[in-house]
Amino acid sequence: MFISAQKVCAVHSVDKRVDWRQIRYTFRMKFFQYRATALLFTLGITLLLGACASGPQQADESTSAETLYRDAKRALNQGDFLTAVDTFETLGARFPFGSYTQQAQLDIAYAYFKQDEYDNAIASADRFIKLYPRSENVDYAYYMKGLAQFSRGGSAMERIFPRDMSKVNQDWLRSAFAEFDSLVRRFPDSQYVPDAVQRMDFLRNEMARHELTTAQFYYDRGAMVASINRIQFLLEHYAGSKHVPNALAVMAAAYQSLGQQDLQQDTLRVLALTDPKHRALQR
Repeated sequence: MFISAQKVCAVHSVDKRVDWRQIRYTFRMKFFQYRATALLFTLGITLLLGACASGPQQADESTSAETLYRDAKRALNQGDFLTAVDTFETLGARFPFGSYTQQAQLDIAYAYFKQDEYDNAIASADRFIKLYPRSENVDYAYYMKGLAQFSRGGSAMERIFPRDMSKVNQDWLRSAFAEFDSLVRRFPDSQYVPDAVQRMDFLRNEMARHELTTAQFYYDRGAMVASINRIQFLLEHYAGSKHVPNALAVMAAAYQSLGQQDLQQDTLRVLALTDPKHRALQR
């Protein structure tokens, strides 16, 4: 039986088409296998390198934070306050968390204080109190706020010519007293309390002296009622001041000028209990 040439060619073409499909299929499978193997290999290398680098990278970051803090602290100790503030702020920006950044916030407040930038010092201390209310160093933030208020209006000339605190803005003194009072009440065991108490006593006396000076000013000009009002304010707010006896003497004299003998005698009796040897009693 013979097969025609046309049929033979047709058979051969079908056979060739089937073989080519098989080849393409096999090639694709091999390609996908190689590609998957390469991807797995690349992923493994990446994970291995990341694991090896994580430890040193963390160490480098920790070292960088410590280095920045040491550089800033060195500048602070050398009196280069601008560099210190810039470096401390860089530390806070790069490493917003951690013990170095927390301490840097207090150091910034101190650096501003040393530059007589009291508003910035107070703002930095307030920021620390807000961010770290449970910190063991939060008492220092309150103390720094008191110091900044206490030092307002001062200058380098005070080393030669100390200023009269009774004549400066009394709002500053009252704010300083309030800050120190907050420290004493909130942290009675703080190491800064003894100094704060001494400053409070000083401030109390200076604010009382301011009121006494004002009362004497009114008295000298015949404004007896105004003078008595200032003395009453002094007695109500600064009862423990050393200026109370002199204030009582001015009040008694003002009552005498107004012809109010009973009030004058009552005031003199209180003066006798406060300061039995006061010269107003001898007169």
